[in-house]
Amino acid sequence: MTVIGRKSLKDEVVERVKEYILKGRYSPGQKIVIDSLAKDLGVSVTPVREALNYLAAEGLIDVEPHKGFSVKKWNRKEIEDLLLLRMYLERLAVRLFIERGYDENISILEQIVKEMSIAADSENLQRLLQLNTDFHNVIVMGSKNEELRKVISALRDKLYRVRVFSLSYPGRIKQSYQEHLQIYKAIKSKDIELSEKLMEEHIKCVRDVLIKRASEGLI
Repeated sequence: MTVIGRKSLKDEVVERVKEYILKGRYSPGQKIVIDSLAKDLGVSVTPVREALNYLAAEGLIDVEPHKGFSVKKWNRKEIEDLLLLRMYLERLAVRLFIERGYDENISILEQIVKEMSIAADSENLQRLLQLNTDFHNVIVMGSKNEELRKVISALRDKLYRVRVFSLSYPGRIKQSYQEHLQIYKAIKSKDIELSEKLMEEHIKCVRDVLIKRASEGLI
């Protein structure tokens, strides 16, 4: 049994359930039994119910009357809507990165790509997930646009889940690394149009993988 502390109880339960979902302990469509989860976390059912309602509002969990809570399964339209939004946001981010944040951030991006190569060669999924997130976060922060950062931050958990489902697809780890490497090279050369194009192509590849997985009932 994993017991958590009593400070900000609902928030701690939210974070723990998010972790269970994002790391695959709960699979898409799986029912979440409140009593069982409360026992696992060592808390009462009240903060668990509050946390699940909060996550339902965030779009990670579905709730149906008389049926209870289950991990959200994505349909094609939801995938296309999310990835279309991400595509335009990150095209803008990469443009602004080159225009505003290049000098102070390009070496950070270079180091991330080097570490991505090592993680991809060893097929270290967890490490690559973190580096993937870091790569995109550096670009967004380097855009120096606070409103853009806030919008992407609001999508953080959904985008992490996207990365889990994409990178865990057979053959996707090394392909994803190559896509990030090419984006980095275009950024390094300060080619804004190519950087935008490669970012768009990368996100379209992610979208296609997710749509395929959704059609197979895997997400």
